[in-house]
Amino acid sequence: MPTDAGAAQRVIANVFRGSPYLPRVLEVLESALRFEDPEYLCLLAASGAEAAPDGLVLFGTILGARLATKVHAVVSVDPRVQLALVDAVRETCVRSGERLVICELPHDQPFDVAAVALAARGFHEEGRVEDLVRDGVALRLLVWRPAPEGGPA
Repeated sequence: MPTDAGAAQRVIANVFRGSPYLPRVLEVLESALRFEDPEYLCLLAASGAEAAPDGLVLFGTILGARLATKVHAVVSVDPRVQLALVDAVRETCVRSGERLVICELPHDQPFDVAAVALAARGFHEEGRVEDLVRDGVALRLLVWRPAPEGGPA
């Protein structure tokens, strides 16, 4: 909710402070807090109802793509929180019948923990564009497809 903006911004700043990615991740959060575009949603993770958030995931539908979701960022310093957030997105997508979930991540330090969490939950690198983000930094395309009805995840 918009009342969580400050806490969510602190989580993002904690992970992305000093990186060139901070402004863009904050911009995506701002879009999610306006509730105007289904491409941008935010889910916070906290250890209790009154606790400060430990992490967040920014995700949403891909407009123009049938039953597809995009993860914009998985943000936490705690790998366990990142795993829980990825699980929450996957479970939501299974319930809504999504056919795939994609995540485009720079192959760069602030995204390393998220890449490990995504891989641990079945995301596979299906594409990479070298030097796209900047010289020496590739953009990775990670994809997860839910198992067919009744099949293994």
